[in-house]
Amino acid sequence: MASTERNLLLLSLVVSALSGLVQRSDAAQISFGSCTPQQSDESGQCVHITSCPYLANLLMVEPKTPAQRVLLSKSQCGLDNRVEGLVNRILVCCPQSKRGNIVDSEPTPPTGDALQQGNVLPGNDVCGFLFADRIFGGTNTALWEFPWMVLLQYKKLFPETYTFNCGGALLNSRYVLTAGHCLASRELDKSGAVLHSVRLGEWDTRTDPDCTTQMNGQRICAPKHIDIEVEKGIIHEMYAPNSVDQRNDIALVRLKSSVSYTDYVRPICLPTDGLVQNNFVDYGMDVAGWGLTENMQPSEIKLKITVNVWNLTSCQEKYTSFKVKLDDSQMCAGGQLGVDTCGGDSGGPLMVPISTGGRDVFYIAGVTSYGTKPCGLKGWPGVYTRTGAFIDWIKEKLEP
Repeated sequence: MASTERNLLLLSLVVSALSGLVQRSDAAQISFGSCTPQQSDESGQCVHITSCPYLANLLMVEPKTPAQRVLLSKSQCGLDNRVEGLVNRILVCCPQSKRGNIVDSEPTPPTGDALQQGNVLPGNDVCGFLFADRIFGGTNTALWEFPWMVLLQYKKLFPETYTFNCGGALLNSRYVLTAGHCLASRELDKSGAVLHSVRLGEWDTRTDPDCTTQMNGQRICAPKHIDIEVEKGIIHEMYAPNSVDQRNDIALVRLKSSVSYTDYVRPICLPTDGLVQNNFVDYGMDVAGWGLTENMQPSEIKLKITVNVWNLTSCQEKYTSFKVKLDDSQMCAGGQLGVDTCGGDSGGPLMVPISTGGRDVFYIAGVTSYGTKPCGLKGWPGVYTRTGAFIDWIKEKLEP
């Protein structure tokens, strides 16, 4: 069942069975984007229902009229899965005039001691989670899915043009993890393109801000995307751009300025403890990006696929005909007809959800490296750089 359908059912249960309302002191400080309220021409914000007295009080009314039930149901704009308590999780589109003395708190860049140092990696209380339920099935992502996904923007001088050629994943406030060939390759040399900036908080490259209409008719919008220039790229010292094996195909991109976390810009977790050595054979994993689709055109909207991880020996048998020699710093996934990463997806994360503390936390198991041409051939998996093999290298390269 899709998350929006499940959320509507959940709210209906709350409306019919609620016996009390728990107030949260910090709920007023959180907004989840702009939206269009029901029965109102003014602007609204998607907030916790406890931050919207107008709807919170209506939720307490018993008995409710059919019109009141419909208003509550259609006002829901999501669920905040980080919060304990059923009622506290509900997000509603609240008209600006109905929020009383609550003032919106737009995300602002942190200053002074609030800036997270570039050599600090976030814990799994910060990284790797989605504020709402993920969407199962299909290739379309929800507006808030995979908020660590970034686009790498390249600049050509003659003529001056900008293009998105690779993806990546935000690791902390200053660093993005991507593939080495996204920073050094024959293709980049031939094109004359150089890495210029990183785009965060993107969903649909055609619009800014990005908005979506849920099944209940509620329209919500994310904050505008963020473009931050690159300070430097760090390619693994052992990476050979022209090698057939493409081992050590991994790189870091340091941003010129720190990024503030929101529910649409958030880091993914690096593997820790037992996950570092895990080869994840037979795990189902997510890959997302804006790469080439079946019509060989880049996707404007962030898409996703689910792939299964192969045994490395079986993968080696497939690629032996290309004289490729894989090692345990690499992993393979996919092989389903027409379901594959493709041009433009390079550098993006191979993501595995691990249940932690009662919720799914996403870890970056791999980095998209290469595959067959054309993409999506049946029985041919894509090759990924296994992140766990490079944890020490990553930590060594992080600077404050």
